[in-house]
Amino acid sequence: MKLLKYTQALLRAFFFLIIILTYFCSAGIFYPYYIFNPMKARHLLCRIVSFYCKVGIKLLGFQVSENYRIDKLKLVDHNFFIVSNHLSYMDILVMCSQHPACFVTSVEMRDTPFLGHLCKLAGCVFVERRNKRNLGGEVAEITQALKEGLNVVVFPEATSTNGEGVIRFKRPLFRAAMDSNIPILPMTVNYTHLNGEKVTKENRDYICWYGDMTFVDHLWTLFTISITRASLTISEIVRPRDYENDLENLVLMAHDRVEENFIPFT
Repeated sequence: MKLLKYTQALLRAFFFLIIILTYFCSAGIFYPYYIFNPMKARHLLCRIVSFYCKVGIKLLGFQVSENYRIDKLKLVDHNFFIVSNHLSYMDILVMCSQHPACFVTSVEMRDTPFLGHLCKLAGCVFVERRNKRNLGGEVAEITQALKEGLNVVVFPEATSTNGEGVIRFKRPLFRAAMDSNIPILPMTVNYTHLNGEKVTKENRDYICWYGDMTFVDHLWTLFTISITRASLTISEIVRPRDYENDLENLVLMAHDRVEENFIPFT
């Protein structure tokens, strides 16, 4: 059994590397265009990333189901400021495989070897949450991306968690939704089963990436899981115009919409 798991992990690692290298080549062609016209390039990069995310989750044995608490027609021909809980780097692949989007991540991620290069080629927006002096410019960049018609994904918990709950959302980046008057689309990510067994506190570390876990070690462990079942719940839209300038209650409503569909690990 251990030999089988090791062989599976090795094969997945090999093909995952092939996918990453192919992605680097595909996205890298457009990166010079991104340097000169990032907003236009992001539309194309989001589509490229979404395709590779679809391939990636299939390779890793992820089965993703979507649950809609909203009329799907409301999602047609619109872009959104998407907010979600955050459990793992796999959240990005799960969400982007279903909904092409530009992700907002930290400057720490940008400076992380390998992951940082992936994020740059994906057209991510980088923010330094602890430096309030840069906040205005970062919000303006997100606002512009929304006005350009991009879906922008933010993880307002500002960290990945162990899955025991949805922690309080940070407010500053929600200003971009207000400034652009783009609707907020709450999504909830749940990981329900690993190899047919329910995800609990005992086995959650196979999928959750938090605290001082290292990326490479965690990814290798994930390669050993044959099938992971994930669900993505799309909740009713939250419209900034309904809250005028009441940022606090806007954020609370978005948090409640995400939290009401979250299944804590027990």
